[in-house]
Amino acid sequence: MAHRGHGAACRRLAAALLGGLSLLASTQAAAGPFLFGGASLAGGGERSEYAGISGNLLPVPFLTQKLVISDYHYKYGTNGTTVSVNGQAAEAALGLQKGWSTGWAEFSAGARYRYNRVSPEGADNRSDGGEWGLALTVLGQQEFARNWAINGIASYNFGPKAYWARGRLLYKVFGDAWAGVEFIKHGDPFYHATQGGLVLTGIAVGKGVNLGFFAGAKKTAGEPRAFYGGLELSKAF
Repeated sequence: MAHRGHGAACRRLAAALLGGLSLLASTQAAAGPFLFGGASLAGGGERSEYAGISGNLLPVPFLTQKLVISDYHYKYGTNGTTVSVNGQAAEAALGLQKGWSTGWAEFSAGARYRYNRVSPEGADNRSDGGEWGLALTVLGQQEFARNWAINGIASYNFGPKAYWARGRLLYKVFGDAWAGVEFIKHGDPFYHATQGGLVLTGIAVGKGVNLGFFAGAKKTAGEPRAFYGGLELSKAF
């Protein structure tokens, strides 16, 4: 996302980490380990890659654990200067998950850490260096009617007061694959962005392996509209 103002690093961190959670929110909850990863591109040269693991790794009912790592690059304009940011981030969280015949839901809380390198030097000291944060996340899916589902995820990061939320309306098109539309809203007190597009996820490409794609348009306050797109991959055990 083209970023502007205070909290840019934390917003980008949330987007990179939540890419992995987005895939979790598109897939039926499972008790065993669940590997996921993906990549996305957007206008202005943005990119992000992520990988993680989630599941009931401890013998405690309803308790889930999650670890996500990511790498990203983005640019934004401020005071007539183009700022370039390269960074890495990680999140470790514990959650409670409950499933039923037509859906599931999860709530988690965890620590996030990111480390950014900003150029030109001194262009945005608020986004430079390392920072810890506490994130609360809810996600889940509910099927309804015949072959329809509502899928969502929302996260709030205390400190920078940053949020990231996404909803999907999906229709089962073949096998375990779902197609539909997505709507995303993210920002903080100084920044707001909206994006939306099409998604096709849950495509079986091997035993327990699923692939998904998404693409659409994004509008950041103060910036022109831009294209975004990417893929998501998962492996259930």
